[in-house]
Amino acid sequence: MKVNKAAWVEISGDALAYNLETIRSRVKEGTRICAVIKGNAYGHGLTGVKNLLTEKGLVEMTAVGKSSELLRILRKTPDDGCDVLLLGMADVKEIESLLQRAKDTDSRAVFSVYSLEHFHKLNALGIKRKKKIRVHIRVDIWDSGMGMGFKQFQQNEEKLFQAEGIDICGLYAHLYSAYYNENREETRKELLEFDRLVNSIREDHRKKIIVHVMNSSMIFSFPEYSYDMVRAGTAMYGLMCGDGGCLKPVMKICARIFDVREIDADTPLSYQHTDSSTRKRRIARAMIGYCDCPLLLTQKDVRVKIRGRIFPLADEICMDNLCIDVTGCKDVAVGDTAVLLGEPGVTDEQIVIRNDMEYVHSDWLSMTAERLEKVYV
Repeated sequence: MKVNKAAWVEISGDALAYNLETIRSRVKEGTRICAVIKGNAYGHGLTGVKNLLTEKGLVEMTAVGKSSELLRILRKTPDDGCDVLLLGMADVKEIESLLQRAKDTDSRAVFSVYSLEHFHKLNALGIKRKKKIRVHIRVDIWDSGMGMGFKQFQQNEEKLFQAEGIDICGLYAHLYSAYYNENREETRKELLEFDRLVNSIREDHRKKIIVHVMNSSMIFSFPEYSYDMVRAGTAMYGLMCGDGGCLKPVMKICARIFDVREIDADTPLSYQHTDSSTRKRRIARAMIGYCDCPLLLTQKDVRVKIRGRIFPLADEICMDNLCIDVTGCKDVAVGDTAVLLGEPGVTDEQIVIRNDMEYVHSDWLSMTAERLEKVYV
């Protein structure tokens, strides 16, 4: 595919579909998938990814992190009947404002309840609007403020489901131990405790709700806890999540080579002349820099892939400019595509290993390529 741009990001709909199909094959049959598109879809483009998911009918629900993201989805994408869950906390005034600004006929919005007090305030808003507000109750095993305590939910279950202004359609937890506990024992204990809570819910209440606890870090480790739905974020985008290499990267960061020439060793290429060699070099330039890919291009060992070969940088990276050392390769020419991320040799995992990075979370891509135009293929 030829793109007439200096630098761009390709988002592969086929890779997205493949990853979601792989996830579906690993969880219990009939399990729904909630596509997590918070953080501008982890840098892949909020509305663009949502439209890809809608066009292909790939998931049963999507989830965002901020009310501003939810509003964008409600106003900028077709009403496909697929619920959008706000995972983040939003106070009552924020939710009331959002509902007023969203389309009156759009019923996709679902909000998270973080505490009993939050629930009561939302209930009052629903009664005031004369329309039930749809919610998923977030429960928290640690009583850390990131959800309603297990005991508190159990003690108030009957009153919660009788609320006049709220429709409880889901219950979920987020287990932080899944990110840092390598032997998984702590995560397994927390899952067992969550399972006891789920099993304690009254049968008629349980039938009304979607239960979900698994995010990408658990999908390939604890498929037996799929419940009714799993939340796929990093896994959907093909990022590192313990998948064993079976997923495909969805994002590819590309730049067009606009100049190739032989230079002397004393020719400056960047802000500070850093080359100490005495040899002539062949340099290829691309119009992309650390302002486009801050966390990708500020590592100590940056590599670029051109015509199937991996090349190092020739000098310090500029805000909008990259110089690549292609010495010894006469095939590289003006118009070639340089790939910085998303192909073998420049995958996220290889970049992490090459740069001795201890851990890179999903925000790595969320903070990368934000100002580059997305091309959905």
